[in-house]
Amino acid sequence: MAFALGMVAACAAAGAARADADEDEQEPSILDSVAAFKDIAEARDALAERGIRFSGFYFSDVRGNLTGGMRRGATYSGLLKLGVDVDAEKVAGIEGGRLHADMLQIHGRDLSDEYIGNVLSVNDIGARPTTRLFELWYEQKFGDRLAVKVGQLAADEEFIKSDYGEAFLDATFGWAGPPSENLPFGGPAYPLAALGAQATVEASENLTLVTAIYNGAAANPDAEDPEKANRHGLNFRLKDPPLVIAEARYRYNQGEDAAWLPGSLKLGGYGHFGHFDDLKWGTDGLVLGSPGSNGDPRRHSGDVNFYAVLDQQIYRAPGDDPEKGVGVFARVIAGPKDRNTIDFYLDGGIVASGMIPGRPDDLFGFALAYANFSPRLADADRAADPGGPARKFEAVFEATYKAQIVPGLTVRPTYQYVMRPGGGVDNPERAGSQKIRDAHVFGVTTLVTF
Repeated sequence: MAFALGMVAACAAAGAARADADEDEQEPSILDSVAAFKDIAEARDALAERGIRFSGFYFSDVRGNLTGGMRRGATYSGLLKLGVDVDAEKVAGIEGGRLHADMLQIHGRDLSDEYIGNVLSVNDIGARPTTRLFELWYEQKFGDRLAVKVGQLAADEEFIKSDYGEAFLDATFGWAGPPSENLPFGGPAYPLAALGAQATVEASENLTLVTAIYNGAAANPDAEDPEKANRHGLNFRLKDPPLVIAEARYRYNQGEDAAWLPGSLKLGGYGHFGHFDDLKWGTDGLVLGSPGSNGDPRRHSGDVNFYAVLDQQIYRAPGDDPEKGVGVFARVIAGPKDRNTIDFYLDGGIVASGMIPGRPDDLFGFALAYANFSPRLADADRAADPGGPARKFEAVFEATYKAQIVPGLTVRPTYQYVMRPGGGVDNPERAGSQKIRDAHVFGVTTLVTF
């Protein structure tokens, strides 16, 4: 724990914090686009002038598994997120302070859980239906270079993010497969945040350093269902082994006079200080699942994964908006094979925006993700069932198009092809030895931003 706190302190001392992007870069609001909402928009703006800013969105998703997977079927899921930001200077005279809180209302069903059986969930809002507190934190800036944030935090809102990857709807293009599968309860990420502290430092004009420490479990570690154990997001735990994440962000070719098109590179890693089961060996020296095995895995102290994220614009569209054009992204994550279900992960894709005449705010893109299952899992699978399947890898391809109806309202048809769901395991919905087949998924998502 002392080492973890030291990492936060060291990064905080290095320089200055950069304000969260969401503070200044707001999505268009439908309240400003539809005349019938004029009075509501004016009331919102009046409160914002006094230091209280409300925001939110409603995300609705209709998605169907057309072929393959465990069985064919369709689901509907929805997410309402409402948030409030309080400017501490305007409200209480505290310069550089900000209080943030948001809540989630989740409803519907998860297509991956019910019909596909894959690990890289095709629906990035799939979760147990409930109403819960998500994030609740206070941020204080110290000069122009340092900001410290304390409270209930979600790591997926800050770390391992690709700007271009955010355009896609499969959950793995957000909070990627490795932290989701390897960390206890998927780490402090949607829909479960955790208590923690974060320091953001702007070391130079182009280099930003961010580090955070979280309570390592967002619910009781003994719970079978963490979302049920922490149903409303009010389980403020502090006694579990910590999780530490550190990330360096370098932005290059910035500004109009840059020699080439802009991009960014993020290098980071995360370490959990808890104990992790070995995926192959038991305490009796036998392979788990083999005849005579006691089924009790060896234990390892801690787990560390490292990652890199690249975003690069490769073509800039004519016009005044430098962000319109074509960009590519790539991410890689790796960790020890003995304790990480996904020991190697790679994804990447291409996104084009502002490329269709008369549709400057539309975008389309293609992305592919590959998750390699630790070979130790395959060894254990073969020991338990010599003639049965052994987990190897899972992959997903996504093609998406986002059409803006009016500012604040978008509709997005999406196609996903899921390869080797679950890594190549037998279908629990079918009798006998029959692997889960590759799945073809089609969906339509609507997003309304307030």
